[in-house]
Amino acid sequence: MVAVTIGVFAQAFSVNYLDGTAEVKTAKGWKALSIGDQVASDASVRISQSGSLELQKGKVKITLLKDGIYDMASLAKASDKAGAGGVGTAIAQKLQSLTTEKAKGGTVGGVRGAQQGGTEDVTWVDENDETRTQAQSLIDQKKYKEAVALLNQAIDDSTGDADKAELTYLVGTAYYGQGQTARAYRTLSTISPQPDAAWYARYVILKSQVLVDSGNYKDALGTLSPFISTYPTGEATQMAYLLTYYCQKGLGDLASARVALDTGFKLDPATETAKMIDQQRKAE
Repeated sequence: MVAVTIGVFAQAFSVNYLDGTAEVKTAKGWKALSIGDQVASDASVRISQSGSLELQKGKVKITLLKDGIYDMASLAKASDKAGAGGVGTAIAQKLQSLTTEKAKGGTVGGVRGAQQGGTEDVTWVDENDETRTQAQSLIDQKKYKEAVALLNQAIDDSTGDADKAELTYLVGTAYYGQGQTARAYRTLSTISPQPDAAWYARYVILKSQVLVDSGNYKDALGTLSPFISTYPTGEATQMAYLLTYYCQKGLGDLASARVALDTGFKLDPATETAKMIDQQRKAE
């Protein structure tokens, strides 16, 4: 592998992840990038063939999920424009506790919905239950590589589409825990869970968080707004409002950002998410 370095090495970003085609502009034209290559802070990069690229320099990480030509200096300047640094970790830690609440004008989704919809206890019996439990335990212990290995094997062995989708979501969760934002996005983009899935809310929040982390605020709102409209209550919806705040702030709409905070807080001031929202309200 030949490292691609332009400019001063100390100012360079390192390529941590890529798929599709990623290139850097040199004096002789566009040159393909590989994992470990160095890209200077004043360089231009090009993504094509539905590719993605992740670069890091110290604590600054840039994640590109769409085809296009990008100026590294502008990307670095905007990398934390929304001020969302750190919130992703807090939200990720709460994912497993989320359930999909009652849809507006509809039925209640997920395991909680099944329990509220009748008088008998509901028990889910699934051959992948043990795998889910083991994988979640590994994720909770931050043993992400082990979790990914376990889940990928289970996906290969599984025959049901619904099971494969949920296991794939957990793979995306593990990648996100590892800090592999682009890989998490690519993984989550391969599945489209049904709203009645018990883990649907977790999927929506995690995918939206990944989009916020990578500065794709409009795409994140395209996921968050329908979720909030369909599921107007619950802590998952509070998280959706918190992420909406970061999207609107990143887009420069401070008034809408403030409304998102206030609305999310009022849903239930007693939750842990409400505390995170209130911290942002007080910091405004």
